[in-house]
Amino acid sequence: MRDTFTVAALISAGRHPVSGTPRACHVDAVAMALGRWIAGDALRVVHAGAAEEPSLQDYLALGAGTIEVLPIGAGNDPVPELATYLRDVDIIITGNNAERGRGSGLLPYALAEALKRPVVSNALDVRLAGSAEAGWNAEIRQFLPKGQRRRIACPLPLVISVHPRAQVELKYAYARRVSGRIEIVASQTTAAPVIAPEWTMETASRRPVRLKAQDGKSAHARMQSAIVSEAKGGVVAFEGTTVDKAQVMLNYLREHRLVDF
Repeated sequence: MRDTFTVAALISAGRHPVSGTPRACHVDAVAMALGRWIAGDALRVVHAGAAEEPSLQDYLALGAGTIEVLPIGAGNDPVPELATYLRDVDIIITGNNAERGRGSGLLPYALAEALKRPVVSNALDVRLAGSAEAGWNAEIRQFLPKGQRRRIACPLPLVISVHPRAQVELKYAYARRVSGRIEIVASQTTAAPVIAPEWTMETASRRPVRLKAQDGKSAHARMQSAIVSEAKGGVVAFEGTTVDKAQVMLNYLREHRLVDF
């Protein structure tokens, strides 16, 4: 049994949602900050992609002393490469989704499946408990909908995906951006290219606007309607021709000023 545990954070190329400017992906930066809180300077920061990616400079400024880059083409699957390279890492920590690319949010699960280890999603904080003799356990506080939280424990090794609301502090420093290093790692395996689907781009159809008559009642009358059940007024046009029934509908629309003709 090793005396210590190893932690690696995976980062991706981020883009600003409006301008498209390269930047650090926010949730990956949060995951990296949480990894630094766990492992300190021993944290390994890994990026699968191009070493020339401009957003990597932001990760250096946010505290990544050295970024290990696995050179993977844009059409290749990064999971086999990452699984081979990180097979001896005890904790692999990622963001819960990226800002660009296909299948965003699936990488933690696909990587955990390739490594045959558990995955914990939407982590807010992580604490390590145990020893080298008894083994290490990760105590994780997990984000749940409607403001709920829960704590779970899981033995190492495992994969953790971090929720963007994790309570970490991001500090940008230009000095770290200049002093940080980007190291290219030799390819670990031959990843098969991913066949890109042939998408058909179409203009979004306009949704019909639902017509609703304005309620001209006073506040007191609306409150009474909410607490007292009353019969709803209306006209059911069973008799007459289709023209007569259409005239009933048109009269209703004109009465409530839903049409102006």
